[in-house]
Amino acid sequence: MWTMISTSSRPLKAQGAFEFIFIFGLFLVAVSFAAFVSMAKTAEINAYERQLEVEDLLITVTEKINTVWIEGRGFSTNLTLPEKLTGTVYEINVTSNFVILKVRDEWYTRALITKNVSGTLQIGNNNLRHNGSVVVIS
Repeated sequence: MWTMISTSSRPLKAQGAFEFIFIFGLFLVAVSFAAFVSMAKTAEINAYERQLEVEDLLITVTEKINTVWIEGRGFSTNLTLPEKLTGTVYEINVTSNFVILKVRDEWYTRALITKNVSGTLQIGNNNLRHNGSVVVIS
């Protein structure tokens, strides 16, 4: 009588384990790629938001100073500068006819219509007034 010899299921189990590891590895590569792309896009969005916030502050400052100059003698207004810009400390100065802003070792500038500006911009409240020939920042 013939007896049936059972075939071992070991090769099939090993193949299944190999396929699982291979598919799991592909999944990890795909997730890692998606995470990398997401981090890069987030950094790009943060840089864009920082740029917009910087430009907004520069526009506000230059428009206030230009308005005081255009309105003429005796005109004054207040300008409040935020304590932090994009969550970090910044520096802002008026040099010649430019407003210069420095954030995280990056410099931004915007031109003024006059070179006749004296005083220093301070974080917080500033008073801008036209006293005849100069816009005075105090």
